[in-house]
Amino acid sequence: MDMDVKKGLRAVGSLRNRVTAFGKGEDGSIYPMTVSMLFLMLAIGGMGVDVMRHEEKRVSLQQTLDNSVLAAASLKQQLDPKLVVEDYFAKAGMSQYLQGVDVSQGLNFRTVQANVDADSNPYFLNMLGIDEFRILANSTAEERISNVEISLVLDISGSMGGSRINNLRPAARNFVDTILTNSEPGKASISIVPYSAQVNLGPDLMEQFNVTRIPTQDRTSCVELPDDVFGSISLSTTRAFQHNANFDPFGTTTSLTSNTNCTWFKTWNTDTLLASNYVMPISSSAAELKAKINGLVVDGNTSIDLGVKWGALLLDPNARPVIAGMIAKGKVAPQFAPRPLAFNPQETIKVLVVMTDGENTTEYKLLDPYRTGKSHVWRNNSGQTAAYFDRANTNADYFFPDSATWKTAPPSGSSQQTWVQLFELYSVKNVAYTFYQRPMGTSYTTKVNEMMTSVYSTKNARLQQVCTAAKNAGVVIYGIAFEAPTNGKTQIRGCASSDAHYYDAQGLEISTVFQSIANQISDLRLTQ
Repeated sequence: MDMDVKKGLRAVGSLRNRVTAFGKGEDGSIYPMTVSMLFLMLAIGGMGVDVMRHEEKRVSLQQTLDNSVLAAASLKQQLDPKLVVEDYFAKAGMSQYLQGVDVSQGLNFRTVQANVDADSNPYFLNMLGIDEFRILANSTAEERISNVEISLVLDISGSMGGSRINNLRPAARNFVDTILTNSEPGKASISIVPYSAQVNLGPDLMEQFNVTRIPTQDRTSCVELPDDVFGSISLSTTRAFQHNANFDPFGTTTSLTSNTNCTWFKTWNTDTLLASNYVMPISSSAAELKAKINGLVVDGNTSIDLGVKWGALLLDPNARPVIAGMIAKGKVAPQFAPRPLAFNPQETIKVLVVMTDGENTTEYKLLDPYRTGKSHVWRNNSGQTAAYFDRANTNADYFFPDSATWKTAPPSGSSQQTWVQLFELYSVKNVAYTFYQRPMGTSYTTKVNEMMTSVYSTKNARLQQVCTAAKNAGVVIYGIAFEAPTNGKTQIRGCASSDAHYYDAQGLEISTVFQSIANQISDLRLTQ
């Protein structure tokens, strides 16, 4: 055989042996596995980078979206809500992602909804055939005042006269407008509780409690509250309470009745009772509420504790039977039958705004022998009077103050006066002086102390008790010291929910304070 042929055959055999050996060998199997693992690690790491970039962009878009719709939904801003959202995105350099803004608004609400659509442009997911990694987000914000219950507790004591009441009236009226304008019909209610030395409930509201009205005394509707009721905002409708008698504890020894403990007013010539200072419970009528504010008449001492007690009661769910009774009398709109609503901070805001220009002073009460029944004084239509005393060894038992003489019979055409009739005409000091000291020499100051008593020392403690009870129940209390003395400021600050809820106002600042409180009550919330 040709040598070249032999060499060729040997070469082919050797190559075949080497190929066979390589096929049977295991030394090279790690290389494709290593390449596969490296590729997989690179893909997973790349996906993580793409996900992180996507999340960073999504968070930035969502924050801009949330902030923009919250600002746009605010009822306090007057700009076009859509433009507000667009401006937020423009300043953030994200205008290209904003897809739409929808605005729904009415007289008392505004809802703003916006959505975005963006692509985070993945770097590594493309290797897996994923060309887009989209970001879709939306947000809705709504501002509305819903289920708001407010008690406005307003000081109408004598020191509120002049510029103070004139500054208070427009401030309180604007507060009413702000609250009711920015609320759904029927969702907000306001009660007005004027107070001085007492709180004049009005006959309809007083009838909802177990108070025996002093016979023939329809001038006033004030209730005497004992110390033990101030630890709670509730008040029993079955427990017996005393009717606070109509009398003037402030006048001099010559005064006719004008400044009564339970403040009420009449036109003196016609003797027509005015209901200016009656409590107005639970109303959503701006016209009625503002008319009540306009009609307030100042007079008397200061009892902040009583104002807060009655104001808190009108926020208490346990007072629903009271409101039902007022609805039956046509004094509260039927739509408010479920009120006061249950304490639920997620659904209902309960606010008590208490304002004073003073500090707690004396509250007076007539003692039982002088509340009802016949007095010892006779009087006729021409105003002649005589005080009867059964003097020994004489029949001249009728003292005539006008002439300082004793006679055997009362004035012609006169009738024996009840204590109610007597105190409607004369101050307590006048009665004590004219019909006791002058005829019998009895000290009129001693007699005054026999006829009436006072409440003062416990009033600050009672105030703080009822304020604490209201706050514990869930009532937000705003306190306003309006040109008040130091002790008044201290008591109001202690009553408020916090220092941030306390205001010290001077002059026209009262208007800014009421507006600030009204704005805070507005409820701005993110709904999605």
